[in-house]
Amino acid sequence: MAQMLPVRLRYLEPVRKQLAALKPDDIHEGTDLSVLRRVVRKRVKGLSDEDARSALREDADKLESWLSTPGVDERLCFILPILPDAVEILLIETPHAPPERGEVSMQLPDGTKVTKENGCWCVKWRRLLLCLYPSHREDMHRSAGQLRDDAKTHPMVDGNGMSLTDVCFGEVAGIKCISKMASPKFKRLDYALDVPGGHVIAVLDSSAGDFDESEIERHFHTLKVSNYPPPTTDSSRSA
Repeated sequence: MAQMLPVRLRYLEPVRKQLAALKPDDIHEGTDLSVLRRVVRKRVKGLSDEDARSALREDADKLESWLSTPGVDERLCFILPILPDAVEILLIETPHAPPERGEVSMQLPDGTKVTKENGCWCVKWRRLLLCLYPSHREDMHRSAGQLRDDAKTHPMVDGNGMSLTDVCFGEVAGIKCISKMASPKFKRLDYALDVPGGHVIAVLDSSAGDFDESEIERHFHTLKVSNYPPPTTDSSRSA
């Protein structure tokens, strides 16, 4: 199982999950920074520009130290050069291009709070946090394969490890991976799903450490992706 981030850096957990769902070769200068932008904006909310820069530089130092620990997920090295200058790099408003992987949508329970950026949704409901990322078909199936491999490598034993199951919510179907730790209590769910209109990678966790996902899952049948870009072909180039 992935080693947990230090408390100071827990706000980067959505970024870690986003990068974990990507193939290493797909993490480069063109990688979507919308998730990092969202968590950094929340991290520095209420701080002066000077205090924000100072806090992010200290976070970068802490992240560099954590990344030097054996066994950690090294994919967060990608954001290491970005974090100290994140105010300038991420928080200056720029026009948004159309979402590359479409726009996700889903009917939600009453009382949810939703942040939408670049086609992705971040949903807070009670003590749950659900992140929905539209995905290209190849990336979604690659993520599903990685989850299958991880579950084989870290099988569930005495409440610790990972387990995998096929799921179907109406027209929405795919796999669900449960990651658990008995002490300290920890639970995370990862989904790789085919949905009407496209494909979705979803992550569900909670500050409670353990939770019943059934109440949020009963809305998964409404998941869909709109404006998914059509596949490109070589025919137009050779015409």
